[in-house]
Amino acid sequence: MLAEVSRNHAYSPKEAVSSVFIVRNDRKDLQKITDLKGRVLSATEPHDFDGMLVGMGEIATRGFDPDTFFSKTLFSHYQYPDVATYVKVGAADVGILGTCQYEKLLTTGQIQPGEFRVLEAKNNTEACIRSTERYPDTVFYALDTAPIDEVKAVSLSLLSMPKGEFDFEWVPASGFLKVYDLMKSLKLGPYEHLRETTVKDFILSHQKELLLAALLLCAILVHVVRVNWLVNRRTEELKFALAVQRATERKARENRQKLDLLEKSRVISQMSSIFAHEVKQPITNLIYYASALSLLLQQLGVKDDRVEYALKQMNSQAKRTSDIVEHVRSYAKHKANRSEVFNLVEVIRRAINSINKEEIEGVQTTANLPQEAIAVGDSFEIELAVLNVLKNALKAAKNSLNPQTSVSVTAQKHMWKITITDNGPKISEEIFSALGRPTSTSKKDGLGVGLSIVLSIIENNGGHLTFRRIEPNGIAVDLFVKKKEE
Repeated sequence: MLAEVSRNHAYSPKEAVSSVFIVRNDRKDLQKITDLKGRVLSATEPHDFDGMLVGMGEIATRGFDPDTFFSKTLFSHYQYPDVATYVKVGAADVGILGTCQYEKLLTTGQIQPGEFRVLEAKNNTEACIRSTERYPDTVFYALDTAPIDEVKAVSLSLLSMPKGEFDFEWVPASGFLKVYDLMKSLKLGPYEHLRETTVKDFILSHQKELLLAALLLCAILVHVVRVNWLVNRRTEELKFALAVQRATERKARENRQKLDLLEKSRVISQMSSIFAHEVKQPITNLIYYASALSLLLQQLGVKDDRVEYALKQMNSQAKRTSDIVEHVRSYAKHKANRSEVFNLVEVIRRAINSINKEEIEGVQTTANLPQEAIAVGDSFEIELAVLNVLKNALKAAKNSLNPQTSVSVTAQKHMWKITITDNGPKISEEIFSALGRPTSTSKKDGLGVGLSIVLSIIENNGGHLTFRRIEPNGIAVDLFVKKKEE
């Protein structure tokens, strides 16, 4: 070291540099340097001596690790925003300023008196306030390889240099022990090696203890591995046995349900055949009586629109019932279905119009239908299938706050797709997976075979039936009906 700087405001060249910790004056929670732990710091550069390192040395002297004391550090790199601005706007909790920087900011008006507060200010009689110990100022250093004549010439030039317009002069350098202590506390410069781990030294000094610990740990690990292996083996065996048992029980339960449903379907089939056979004659008589009553009223000259409407509806519903019975009888006799070419839109509209007012009341029903959709199949059976699904949708929708159903027809490659949706409550996976299969029913007057009949009708007419969930709730039923070939 050839020379060091001596400034007018400095106590001495050996004690010329220090740092200040500044916080906003309204931060009442920050009164001491120890209150800064875990806060955000702002500084100029990571290796700025009085703008960073001296302040961090003060942290180290308090017994804290300067590398982890602050949660985050913002560096200004001598640009805007500067250290004071970071603190002022709240981006940082505390800032480190170098020697006399606080006073310069006040003098130039960059900060206002009372805007900031210096933590743990020392000795107010000095020219510049500080929060840390004092250290030597800037030094002029020569390498060991520098020519001695040049070193001598530079030294003489520095020491003989007048102050001139500057507020400092060069004086002989000495007293750098405090700087070395600072570097040691921060583990920097010649003390960088202190940051390195000393695992090797620790192992060499505790060989026996570490060997015993390693053997004990190995024994414990072997025991733990063996116990875990045995436990896992027994657990897997138990899981397999339980899985086999549950599968067997589930299979038996499903078989019992299938037998019950087959028996139920057989009984329903027999009863349907008996009913269709026995009810045909009374229905035919009902049609005749209604027609006879209508003729009688004409002969008597009695004209009442209400009576005529009632007789007309009675005749229409009786014929519809007769058609249904005839279809049931044809199934019982194993007759082929009556395939025909028909307008699917008209069939769907008939199904919608045949729904009772009480069933559709309170439900917003929308129909998105084309002008024409020419299909092939038994139009009467398709109408029954659509009517059954639509009634189910209406009943499901009535359980929601804003009941809604919709019917739409879209063209597929060789099929017409009839989509009927509702916004009824969300059903369980078990109920959803059972749709379309004969099963038990939650309806008081239901048999649990409605959708299975619909499925049979659609499949007998060359189509198929699918069910989809609608988010967040509701069901969509897709009925596929054969198109007429071009």
